[in-house]
Amino acid sequence: MSNLSTRTLRVTVPHAIRSKLTAGGQPARHEKIKTILGDLFRNERIEGYIRTHDETRQYAERLIELAKKYGDRHVGTMQLMDYWINDKDLIHKVFKVFVPRYTNTIGPYTNSYRLPIKYGEFQYPNLPRQNIVLEMKDNPYPRIIPDPRNYSNILTNVLLDQARKEYRTEQNNRNENKEK
Repeated sequence: MSNLSTRTLRVTVPHAIRSKLTAGGQPARHEKIKTILGDLFRNERIEGYIRTHDETRQYAERLIELAKKYGDRHVGTMQLMDYWINDKDLIHKVFKVFVPRYTNTIGPYTNSYRLPIKYGEFQYPNLPRQNIVLEMKDNPYPRIIPDPRNYSNILTNVLLDQARKEYRTEQNNRNENKEK
């Protein structure tokens, strides 16, 4: 039989973070994580508060890892998916979209990027609030951090490279002449 129970995912979350997530205790915390997981799997990129989204990231990673390892025929994996994902169409998306996308990937399946700290937009105006963007890797959206541009084929860089090569060959020829 399976060694996975319905609510058991081996994700360690420090007590300080757990206590500050929600006021309704563990059931409310689970519901918040389920909602964020559903948004992440549906939209593949979400923005939100760092504490809740960082914890949700760990759950998303673990669910995808279990889906890759055991597949959709495993009872324990399907029970976990059924518990943690509220929208049942997203369970199929995990197995039909994410598992094939990450079959050759080892490691994290999500990226998180910190956003600038915001002041004064919430209930406590002087309290800083750190938000992050949480996204699935290889999603169809444009990259948040763009790829660095390649400037090697610009005319000035080509001319400088050629001049550098000529200078080095000239220096090598002079050194060879001095040795003789």
